[in-house]
Amino acid sequence: MPLYEYFCEDCQKDFTLLQSANVDKEKTVCLECHSNNVRHVFSTFTSKTHGVSPLAKQRPATEDDYPNKDIFKLPIPGLR
Repeated sequence: MPLYEYFCEDCQKDFTLLQSANVDKEKTVCLECHSNNVRHVFSTFTSKTHGVSPLAKQRPATEDDYPNKDIFKLPIPGLR
């Protein structure tokens, strides 16, 4: 079952539901305020394809490929 993303017009909240593809998305209600004034939002996704990618023939980027090589001399930021 795919994940579907919605936006509630009444409470201005985004939410995600695991729903069957056969579900009528017009009848979906908000999880917060239980309003039926929600709209389906198209989300991004990734996919894996088989075959040779045109990017597979490129070499990895090195410091010499960047115009400002001093950027690599900055200290690594600590986690907060």
